[in-house]
Order: sequence, then C-alpha cells, then structure tokens
Amino acid sequence: MAELYPAPFANLIDRVFREFSGEGKIFDLPRRSFYRADPKLSTDVSFLGRRAATPVGPAAGPQSQLAQNIVLAWLAGARIIELKTIQINDRLEIPRPCIDVRTIGFNVEWSQELRLEDSLREYVAAWMLIRMIREAGILDREESHGETIFDLSVGYDLEGIRHPRVSGFIRQLQDATTIIEELRAQIPDAYGRFRDIDYDPHVIGSATLSTFHGCPAGEIEQIVDFLMTTFHLDVVIKMNPTLLGYERVERLLHEMLGYTEIELDPSAFEHDLQFDEALEITKRLARRAESLGVRLGVKFSNTLVVKNHDTYFSEDVMYMSGPPLHVITLNLVDRFRKAEGGSLPISFSAGVDQKNFP
Repeated sequence: MAELYPAPFANLIDRVFREFSGEGKIFDLPRRSFYRADPKLSTDVSFLGRRAATPVGPAAGPQSQLAQNIVLAWLAGARIIELKTIQINDRLEIPRPCIDVRTIGFNVEWSQELRLEDSLREYVAAWMLIRMIREAGILDREESHGETIFDLSVGYDLEGIRHPRVSGFIRQLQDATTIIEELRAQIPDAYGRFRDIDYDPHVIGSATLSTFHGCPAGEIEQIVDFLMTTFHLDVVIKMNPTLLGYERVERLLHEMLGYTEIELDPSAFEHDLQFDEALEITKRLARRAESLGVRLGVKFSNTLVVKNHDTYFSEDVMYMSGPPLHVITLNLVDRFRKAEGGSLPISFSAGVDQKNFP
C-alpha cells in the first residue's frame, strides 16, 4: 500500500499565503468560491450546546484527515467539521482503489491511513491554519455569530478506545498546548506575526462514536459511558442504516429507487444493533449524560454494507453511500424521531449534495 505522508506545516503556511497573494487561491480553491457570510441571514445552529456558524461540514472520512483538506472545507463554509475516525490500529493495509464514486458511491476504505501521531498534528495544524487565515482577513465577510467546531470521530471498540495511545490522543486534543507550541516553532520567519497568536488549546469538546458492524448494544453503551465519564465529552452515536430493517431497506432500494443491481447483505441486518436496542440505550445514555453535565446526540447514518456486484473492488462486500443512502436515511430518521420523541439532537450525513440541501 502506498504510504500517506502529511505535508510539513511550514510548507502549508507558505503555500496558503503565497498562492493567495499571487493567484487569489488557497489550495487551488479560487477566492470566488470562498464562503461569504450574509449579514442579513442567520445560519448559526446549536451543536451539543455550542453555536456553530453554519449547519454544514464534512463527515468523517479521507476528506477530513489532512490539514489542507480541512482548511478547504472551512473556506467553503463548513463550520462543523467531523475529523476522520481514529483508532488504535494505525498499520492497516488499505486496498487501492478503495473509493468508487462513478455513479452512487461505494468504498472499502477504513481508517486509519495516517499514524495516530500524524493525525494529531494534522488536526491541530488545521485548527491553527484556520486561525491564521482569519487573522489575515482573507475572507471578505465572516460570520458574526457562531464558531468553527471540530468534532472528533473515534472507533471502533471499547478495548481500542481505552488504549493509552487513543486515550492520550483524545486528551491532547482537549488540551493541545504541547502540539501548538511544537507547530508554532515551525512557522516560517516570513510569517512570524502568526507566532504571536493565542491559539485556543481546546480543539475538541465532543466525539462521534463509530463502531464495528455487529458491535453489541452493551459495548456501545459502555464506550459512550467511558467517553462521557473519563473525558467529560459530549458524545454522538453514529447509527447504521440497518436499523431500518432488511425488508424496508430492500423495498426502498429496489422497488422505490430502482437500484436492483445492489444486493443487500442479510447478515449485516441480523448482527447489527436493532431498532429497539437503539431506543433503549439512547434513553439510558441520555439520562446518564444529564447526570454528568454533558450532552448526547445521534448521527444518521453510517454507510450501508452491500455485496460487491462489480469488479472495481476485489472484496466481497463494500459500503454504499450517495443518493440511495440519502433516501434510506431520511426514512430511518423519520422512524427514529417518531419513536424517540424528538428529545435527542440529530446529525444527518447521507448523500447530501447541492440538489437536496436547501
């Protein structure tokens, strides 16, 4: 597998300001595509008790693991940024290609592409670069309400999350002072004014939990409790679309949407968290969160496990996203909201694009 190496922090800083002054771009994104806040329109939303300046941002994935990609999302208007999922196993052999977006969206990609230590520096580097760009006054119009929120995505089981390397990673994003000082020293002399910025060391205050398919309900509950009690984090539980049930998903996918070539994997529906279990653990965890003074949310949804019907990948199964997942997840949110009663905040991530986002 080809190794992924982050660009040096000093090089990223130099490119941001040289490219902008010379070409009116940052990481090839032209200035005309930068987000410009409308002073007459309030776009801020509540995210686990904090005000985000806009309600949009990238979900955890390869597009939110490198500093330059996170900055690009921010320049385009993202203000809730779910960082790519980190896990204890950072020596994975990831097949290439691992993403197919020719029509719908399939992948066989897992985190962790970077070493944990590299991911930590990338997230803090992005945090600092965004602050530098703001201080430089590059955006024509900045939002007057709300902030930029980094949300950590962590997986995949209790043993891995309890490991000192993962626990240490979380603590270093809660207080990134050491990494900030390390990166501050790498700021080139030409941009020395940015060394004097008082960078906020509190990079994260929340985490989205991503678990293996088939993770037992009891273990999910234990992980959430661990994150809330040990780190005092607000926690979002990422749910799988299998919660909607095999028959309902198959009917939507084949009869309603016409994606008859996509074959579901019945075992995924049998072994994943069940709908009634999801309701039970979220009720208990919501009470637990309240007693600890933190917040609980849910996210819909993860990708959908399907059988590989093509030759693009060599694996037996792949993970579906895109337009069909959008419809499936909307139906799942509707069912969950009606059953749960509307007390839990929901993050939505499934096939969102410019055609279906207002």
